[in-house]
Amino acid sequence: MWIGVLADTFGEIHPRIPHIFQGMDYILHCGGIGGQGILEELSNLSPITGVLGDTDDPADYPLGKSLFRGDWGLPLLVSYDVGTPSRPNAEITQLLIEHEPKVLIYGHAGEPFNASVQDRLWFSPGSASRRDGKVPASVGILEIDGQTARGEIIPLDQ
Repeated sequence: MWIGVLADTFGEIHPRIPHIFQGMDYILHCGGIGGQGILEELSNLSPITGVLGDTDDPADYPLGKSLFRGDWGLPLLVSYDVGTPSRPNAEITQLLIEHEPKVLIYGHAGEPFNASVQDRLWFSPGSASRRDGKVPASVGILEIDGQTARGEIIPLDQ
């Protein structure tokens, strides 16, 4: 299974995203959506769901703050603000204990992250609409094959 992962679109879809996500089995948005049309536009590429970021209005989206998927061969947890891999916040720590995901996918960090920490893949695609210019805009792709997951970060401005 191939999953396109993005965060922090803030109402804009970078022109490369449709090409990169074409043919994905699914798309996950990790919050910072920024406009009702974003999820709709991306749904033309693949089925999509996601979580709310701190600037997203719950009235605009039927989404929660976190999402657990256990039906893709290996359990995934998607959230917006997780703290850091070395110091997850209290809410995420509880969700990690409760669900025991093999992959934690998150937004808000701004910088991409793709590494195994304590036998769990921590994956942040970075920001899809980097506005401050410090870190290039990026998205991610996850490949799930049975009980393994592999992530790749893709810079958007190349």
